[in-house]
Amino acid sequence: MVGGKPEWSDIMRKFIFPYVHLPSEFVRLLKSSLSLTNSAAPVLDVLRPNKALYSVLKNSFMEFDERKNLEKILLALGWPNFRDRMASLYIHKIIYGAYPSRTNIELVEEISATENRFRDFSVNSYSRLFLLGFYLKLANFQIQASEEFESDPLVIPAELEKILQFSRGRSERIDWLIIVIIHLLNDLGVDTICENLKSGLKFDDFFQMLTNDSKELMAKNLLAYGASIQEPDFFLYDKV
Repeated sequence: MVGGKPEWSDIMRKFIFPYVHLPSEFVRLLKSSLSLTNSAAPVLDVLRPNKALYSVLKNSFMEFDERKNLEKILLALGWPNFRDRMASLYIHKIIYGAYPSRTNIELVEEISATENRFRDFSVNSYSRLFLLGFYLKLANFQIQASEEFESDPLVIPAELEKILQFSRGRSERIDWLIIVIIHLLNDLGVDTICENLKSGLKFDDFFQMLTNDSKELMAKNLLAYGASIQEPDFFLYDKV
């Protein structure tokens, strides 16, 4: 505690990631490298097999084309704009219980802010930052609605940018890296991490500096996130 105000480490004691059932087609797209030019096929080939979802999208995006031509709409909006508006449909359904008749970009402002905040540290053709922001938003809805799940709202601490400044190049899986750093900040603090990084210590070395309780918390949170985004291979390979 500093001046009666809780420090980040005090808050993090209840920083628990829940498992969140995320829409599989959307998650698959967010994990893919997409930079659409003249073809919408990489996106539509994923969406089209789910006929119910495809129908929802055609109706909700009709404001951009009365003929409900998703290919035309996608190419006109571009993947990032289409992605953001598609996310708004899922968020609206969680809040109001049904899909809306049109998209609402205001519902994804927090997610976009997360993406913009760390854009310089990620591979931009992937939407991993958007995926993390999407997960955090839905996880917080779930935490708020639960009477049994005890956790403070999931937020990314301001100090995290200072740590990422030491990263070499851009990270393809920036979402995983951010989650790991959050836990390091909780147990070690930003000054200790920065000083050791300046001395040449690598991110992997910090794990051995954590308490057993912090190691257990990190493992549980990583498992919950991996299950939510349908990505177990983080635990099978070393590179992030």
